[in-house]
Amino acid sequence: MPTASNPIAIGRVLGEEIARLEEFIALLQREQEFLACGAVEPLLALIESKNSLANALARLAQTRERILMELGLPAGRAGMEAWLENSGTAADRQVWTRLLELAAQARDLNATNGKLIGLHMQHNQQALVALMSAVDRVTTYGPDGQQQAAAPGGRSFGKA
Repeated sequence: MPTASNPIAIGRVLGEEIARLEEFIALLQREQEFLACGAVEPLLALIESKNSLANALARLAQTRERILMELGLPAGRAGMEAWLENSGTAADRQVWTRLLELAAQARDLNATNGKLIGLHMQHNQQALVALMSAVDRVTTYGPDGQQQAAAPGGRSFGKA
């Protein structure tokens, strides 16, 4: 990883962040496609890749924050704005703007995917309630051969 002594350290970190964010967005888009068509198996395969990329992005952001602190600048957006004002080039500003755009796109995709997951969970819950309700209405035959409603849960315990 670049260090603060390297004058282009932040630029390199930003470039890496952009590359990882683009990969992350592609995964989120694939996740959305799988959620839209209800494909569960491919979703499970994406989880590991998505977690790995999220961890890589977090490490890169920590590196950028560390470099800013080593330069005596505040963390976060304020530090980046100060660095851009004092040391950044026009290209650095474009890269930072691109990073912010990609981060917003990833945030929006993730929020949409979360809503889709919530809808799937709601649908599954409704299906489960319907199935459980049907089980409670199942009729059985008693020892006398007559139909009788089963007790909730489908089991009927005899009288003592």
